[in-house]
Amino acid sequence: MVVWFTDENITGEAFAARILTAHHGMSAPAFFRTEQGKPLTQGVFFSLSHSRGRTFFAACREEVGLDAEWRARPLPAAYCRRLTERERREDFFRLWTAKEAYVKFCGGTLARMLPSLRFEGGVLSDGGAPLPVHLAFAEADGYTVALCTASPQDIELRHG
Repeated sequence: MVVWFTDENITGEAFAARILTAHHGMSAPAFFRTEQGKPLTQGVFFSLSHSRGRTFFAACREEVGLDAEWRARPLPAAYCRRLTERERREDFFRLWTAKEAYVKFCGGTLARMLPSLRFEGGVLSDGGAPLPVHLAFAEADGYTVALCTASPQDIELRHG
């Protein structure tokens, strides 16, 4: 799956509209939000992420969650203290982006979902049960990108 990115000063909705128009054949896509605030458009699921001035966008015919983090940012000490011993051995940025991509996939909130999520041994679980989702990761230009989908996907990063 293509994950588009830009360093332009542009809103997520404007970037999404540009990519959907240029690469998904949609003219003037209309955006909606679920009760939980998850963005939608007709016939296409999508997810956005923003990190250090870069906007990332992924669109799919199935639910999708996307997160990206700039790897040079300081680690949140308060959050790191709450990680399990096994999670502390994980790459923090893969751990964080996996969890946030899953929350976006579900359309939930970090406050509600984050406390029960674990990423240990490269596996995302909730309350000890592995989650029936697929995670893909990419690293480029100092960013870690995670994609959460129902079926296996590879990530191809493209400037848009």
